[in-house]
Amino acid sequence: MDAILYALFGRVIRPSKMPSNEDIVSYGSGEAQVRLDFNIGETTYRVIREVHKTRPNRAMLYEMGPGGNNRTLASSVKDVTAEIERLLGGITYDEIVASSVVAQKDLERLIKQRLDDRRKVINVFLNLESFNKVQDQLDTERTRIEGTSRTPGQLTLERQRLEGMVEELKEYDETRVQLASLEEKIEKLKAEQQRKEKQFTDTDILYKTLSEYEEAIKQRESLQREIDDKTRLANNLQQQLSSIVTQRLELEKAESEVKKYGDLADADRAISRASESLEKVRAAELQKSQLEEREQKLQTQIVETNRKIAELGESKRTAGSAPRRIWEYLTATAALGAGAILSFILTFVILTVIFGSLAVVSLLLLARQIASLSEQAQASRRQQEQLASTQLIGSWNDELGQVRRERDVAGGTVKQGSIEILRVLNSVESYSSYLQGLEDPKEAVEQATSIYNQDKQSLSAVQERVSMLQRLLQEEPKLKQRLNQAQLDIATVEEKMGGTILPPLPSGVEFSEELLGEALQLRDNLRDSVSRVKTQVEDSISRVLELKQFLEENVGLGEKVDEQKRKVRLLEKELAVVKYSVKGLEQTSESLRNRVKPQVERYMGLILPVITSGRYKAVQLEEDYTVRVFDPEAGEFRPKEVFSGGTEDQLLLAMRLAFALALIPQAKGRNPEFLFLDEPLGSSDKVRREGILELMHKELSQNFKQIFLISHVGDLEVEADTVIEMDNGSVREIVNRKPAMPQPVEIPA
Repeated sequence: MDAILYALFGRVIRPSKMPSNEDIVSYGSGEAQVRLDFNIGETTYRVIREVHKTRPNRAMLYEMGPGGNNRTLASSVKDVTAEIERLLGGITYDEIVASSVVAQKDLERLIKQRLDDRRKVINVFLNLESFNKVQDQLDTERTRIEGTSRTPGQLTLERQRLEGMVEELKEYDETRVQLASLEEKIEKLKAEQQRKEKQFTDTDILYKTLSEYEEAIKQRESLQREIDDKTRLANNLQQQLSSIVTQRLELEKAESEVKKYGDLADADRAISRASESLEKVRAAELQKSQLEEREQKLQTQIVETNRKIAELGESKRTAGSAPRRIWEYLTATAALGAGAILSFILTFVILTVIFGSLAVVSLLLLARQIASLSEQAQASRRQQEQLASTQLIGSWNDELGQVRRERDVAGGTVKQGSIEILRVLNSVESYSSYLQGLEDPKEAVEQATSIYNQDKQSLSAVQERVSMLQRLLQEEPKLKQRLNQAQLDIATVEEKMGGTILPPLPSGVEFSEELLGEALQLRDNLRDSVSRVKTQVEDSISRVLELKQFLEENVGLGEKVDEQKRKVRLLEKELAVVKYSVKGLEQTSESLRNRVKPQVERYMGLILPVITSGRYKAVQLEEDYTVRVFDPEAGEFRPKEVFSGGTEDQLLLAMRLAFALALIPQAKGRNPEFLFLDEPLGSSDKVRREGILELMHKELSQNFKQIFLISHVGDLEVEADTVIEMDNGSVREIVNRKPAMPQPVEIPA
């Protein structure tokens, strides 16, 4: 359906009336083509529209002749649409969609249209195109005169122009008064300008004279300062030259001081040798100290060991005689013990006591013998310790002798090194007096080092003083040259100063900086005042010229205002006539359009029982075409919104079909001979679908040559003369089941 509407009018129902090429060209494609053949009477026409994403669209309309002899009727998008509307008798896209296209999702299109659009649709199908044209012309005329909320009309513009002209006339009268006042003001300003200019000239001459006088004074002061600076420079140079003799004496004295430090290098070498010897003496002293500590330790160990040997000798002399043999006491003890046991067994008590007592005595003697053996073993150990200690003392005496010899050698090294250090340091004649009475080599080295460092610093200072004095003596020729140049400069500046003359001042005027400042300020004020008055004169003259030009341009402005008032009154009368004509036309066309509602109600009364299985019959249409249906259960007419969704769709379908039948202009002699029904069976059960199909076979087929039924409901093939099966937007198969007149069929390019 959208393809046929686009072929005829270049517009579709969805997604919008005027879609973009991106919306209607398949995804992934860059272009598309729609071709449609249709008949009007006995003539066949072909329209081809090409859609492109990247370049302008194209359209062609042909009148198909016999033998392929086709005639081109239009060759542009706009011309093709206009020619098709002409061929259809002036029926536009909106009128077709409102009458011959009944879509399930768009059943309320006619109701929801704006009142003016709905009236124009009905006018077209009532053969009242002249009303539409006249109404459009009157609306255009009213819009031209009255305007809109966005665009002002001619009447508004003329009123605004009249208001502007009235303001201009008022301004014209005010300008004449203002012009006379300005001319008088200009004469006064010119007189004031001449007076200010004379004052400015006199003040400017005085200021320039004072400025020249000040400049001469400043020049003389500058030259005097330059003379003073040059004189100070010459005096300074003279003093520097006078100090050259003193600096020569100081140089000779400093050079003699340098000679005093001639043996500083010998002192450096002597201190280095003494420092090396001092390190050796310190090492020998450390070694001697360590050997003395070792000697003391060995002597202590020898004394302690001798004492222990003496104690061991005393223990040996106090030890008893050798004990008897231990085996005799052991045998006797065993025998006596056995006899005591045997006597006890034999019950000889006395023998038991005697043998027992003897056994105890023998046991005690055995224990004494064992203790004696232990003392002998301990005495043997003490003897061994005494022998080992004697050997150790001999070893320590040998080591003690070696330590004493090494100590004596280290002491000799210390003594000899100290003598050498003092000899080396005293070899420096300038240092010998400072080292008298010092015997410690360390103190002698530190004293010599301190004296050396002081002498080294003093020598560095004297050498720096010598270098400075030598540089100063080298500057003597330059100082003399600069002194001569300074004296020449002083003579030149004094000559120039003598040629500086102060300009004469006016009689009674004495120069001062305050007077110069006052003259400058007065001159600037007068110059500003002259410039301001001159600007006022120029602005006033310019304003006079503008006012005169304005008066010249607006000569006869009063007559123009009267003419504009007459023009506004004529437009107001014209607007009143247009509004009265529109009102009369609307009343006349409304009375004719009101004839449609009874027809729509009558057709709905015929259609509604068929598609609702006789449940609903009578309907009423309000002024805004709101549908009210008689509900048998409620016994009254009720709005369509109170019924179920399926019933509401059936009511709207009945209304749209009734409009399609009621708006057929039989008197016009030409009308759309096709009807599109898009999914009218979707919300109906089997019984109501049969009613809708019966309606198509009878009432609708009597008024339309072609009825296109678009549906996804099955088992409808037997009801149709031609079945067109679509698959993914393309025609897959066309089956003609009954012979019929040639009918236009959409054929994809």
